Amino acid sequence: MDVPNPEQGSYFSFGSQSVLAENGYVSNPSCVSIGNHVNVQAGYHWRIKGADSGNAPSLTIKDGCSIGAGFHVNSNHKVHIGRNVQIEPYVIISDRTVRPGFPSWVSTSEEMNSPETLEVGDGCVLRAHSVIAGNVNIGKFSIVELNSVVVEDVPSFCTVSGNPAVVTKVFIPETLEWVIVHGEEETKAALERRREHPLLSIVIPTYNRAHHLNNNLQSIYSQICDEDLVEVVVTDNHSQDTTQEVGESYTKLFSSFRYSRNEQNIGFDLNMAHVSSLARGSFIKLNGDDDYWLDGALIDFIGIVLNNLDCALFHTNQLNTDGQVVTMEGSDLFLTHTSNDAVHMTMNTMKRSLWSQIEDTTKYASTGIIHMYWLYDILALDPKFCIINQKIYYFAGVAPEGYNVGRMVIKSALDVFLHYEGRTLKSETIREEKKKRVYGVIIPLYDIIVRYGYSSDISNYEDYYTEYYANEDYYEDGLMKLREISARRL
Repeated sequence: MDVPNPEQGSYFSFGSQSVLAENGYVSNPSCVSIGNHVNVQAGYHWRIKGADSGNAPSLTIKDGCSIGAGFHVNSNHKVHIGRNVQIEPYVIISDRTVRPGFPSWVSTSEEMNSPETLEVGDGCVLRAHSVIAGNVNIGKFSIVELNSVVVEDVPSFCTVSGNPAVVTKVFIPETLEWVIVHGEEETKAALERRREHPLLSIVIPTYNRAHHLNNNLQSIYSQICDEDLVEVVVTDNHSQDTTQEVGESYTKLFSSFRYSRNEQNIGFDLNMAHVSSLARGSFIKLNGDDDYWLDGALIDFIGIVLNNLDCALFHTNQLNTDGQVVTMEGSDLFLTHTSNDAVHMTMNTMKRSLWSQIEDTTKYASTGIIHMYWLYDILALDPKFCIINQKIYYFAGVAPEGYNVGRMVIKSALDVFLHYEGRTLKSETIREEKKKRVYGVIIPLYDIIVRYGYSSDISNYEDYYTEYYANEDYYEDGLMKLREISARRL
């Protein structure tokens, strides 16, 4: 579709790779904003009055929405449709208040001039022939059933049906099920229950990175506000900067945020085990303090988890951005498809019920990558995992400091794989990974540290390489490349 410049006052603000069928009508297109990857089928009819003030659009459709034929919108003030919303055919949305006994398009002058906003939250599903009317807020990932008429707010992660629509199901993360409810009292009890057992716990161990932690928390709460199905848990490893101030400020702002400060520095691994033990969610999302969520990515991730609740692990593949979500089984396939990426804690999410079954979650606290043992222990309990090919995070690029790099990327990592050799990992898979690491991790990382003059500890780098690779037929080639890099340091 040819979309002229919206600043001319006549056309849409239209995102990339979006498709708007030509068979439709829009009364005021300059007041419509359509995001990226939006698909709108034919027969739409959008009556837009115009923005109340400024240049803000009256109808906003965010990224990833799929909209069926015959979608009707009456926007007298503002209608906002969040990310990844699915709208089935012949749905009607109107920000005008419905009066009993009158059709939705009938409004008094007082009602038409009232400052109302209708909002459909991220990840919602609006079934065919449903109607949403008035100053209504439909929470994230809720479902409006077929032929329903919604005239009151809907909590997140709920199903509503009827005319007028009422809550009929509530998603309970504790059991990973949609539970049928009857009446307001059962609905209230179900909502209270899930506050204590959210779907996702984003756990962040931190130390002396107040600036990064603040940016990270902003990237999270700008997307979820105080959503009751997501909690954020931060454990401060006795930082000496302003980390405590950051933690205490967010504690005042959000009920879903929890902050604790260790009385002394217990080391990275033990702090990670500690923060994970505080999680109450069905899934534990490991998160580095300097790894920020991209705009909208957390919403995308929650939707993927909801569609794959039977997976033991989730791993995000930042290098492949084709958008595919693939489920697989077994430790060998996990190692093959994650390789060194799994070393980065932020890439991984674990089912808490399985993590809790690990006999001793602190056993490998001297390795610097304790979570790698967790991942393979979990796969031994339940082999199903999910790979997400999507760029979800922005990495601040903090230099690898505070540990010996060779010990971490060579000794610690390979010790993990050798620990499971003959049990859940085949020797052949480990051999392939060893060679892949030489040319994909060990040599390139050493080169980056030397090239950019990082103050990282790379002492005994060649010694670690020799210890683990002396018997490999490519050992001499790798050693020569490492020595060429070392020569540049002199």
